[in-house]
This record gives sequence, structure tokens and C-alpha cells, in this order.
Amino acid sequence: MESADFIKVIKDAALKAFSNLRSSHPEEDFCAFGLYSDEGAMTVCPSANTTSFLEKKIKEDPEDTQYYKWSTAEWKYEFSGHEWFTDVSAEISKFHSTKHNNKDSIKFQKNLFESCVAALEQLKSENFFGNCILVFSVTDYTNNKKEISWISRLNSPREASNFKKWINEQDE
Repeated sequence: MESADFIKVIKDAALKAFSNLRSSHPEEDFCAFGLYSDEGAMTVCPSANTTSFLEKKIKEDPEDTQYYKWSTAEWKYEFSGHEWFTDVSAEISKFHSTKHNNKDSIKFQKNLFESCVAALEQLKSENFFGNCILVFSVTDYTNNKKEISWISRLNSPREASNFKKWINEQDE
């Protein structure tokens, strides 16, 4: 699948998932939206968080404020809306069901990850998220430079700086 088509499929899924989540929970004050994948590029899933849930997590564990802010797995609506990602999953399955070498896998992974970030960027440019933070993350991924670049593309310079500081502190 061409990158532009992959971006569109991911963007459409994210738009449906997050729109449905908002309409299902109109009382919630959403503060973060994100997509996440795994290092093997086997899936793409949505996640969203609310201000009250973030505040609760921080109150319970004030030492890890940034962790709860940026970690999609810790958000209130982690995986909520995954049913809208069937077309994305079909494209991923199509690749993984074919014979491919390591170079092909790396290229696919890079394309999938970039498409997720680009889809979020497009929705952001349409002001879909308002002032919420945006995250694309990969479970068990250790490329800090890449993660920082994704967060920088998706958020304000201030938020990106906070994320970079937090990530760099993890290596100390």
C-alpha cells in the first residue's frame, strides 16, 4: 500500500475511533489522544486519556507524572475504539502473510510508524484534537531520538521539550 493510502486508512480509523469515544463520553474532558504499535509492526491501536484520570494517576503516584502523561498504555481509554481499525489490521496482515525479508520488514515498519504520525498530524492540522497532547508510541521500543521526533511533530515546543527531558532522564 502506498504511504498516502496507508495514512488515509489510519486517519479514517482514528477519526472514527476518537469521534465515537467523544460522543460516547460527552462528560469527559479529554486531554490526550494517541496511536500505538509494536516493534514488529503487527498492529495499530488507539488510546485516549482524560484530565480527571490523569490527575488521579498522578495523585496516586506523584513521582511518575510524565510517565502517566505520555504513556498510552496507562490512559483511561487505552485500546478503546480498536474495532475501527479493521482496515488497518487487514493491511498489516496482508504484509505479514507474504514472504518478505528483513529489509522489507524494516521498510514496512518505518512506513507504518510514519503513516501513524502523519495521520495524527493531519487530524491535528484540522484542529480535531484541540489542545490535547498527541502521542505515537511503540511498545518495547528503544529509539529515543525517533520517539522525541514524533512527539515534537505532534505537540507544542513546550510539550515536546518536557517529553524530551523526561525521556533523557530515563537514560541517566
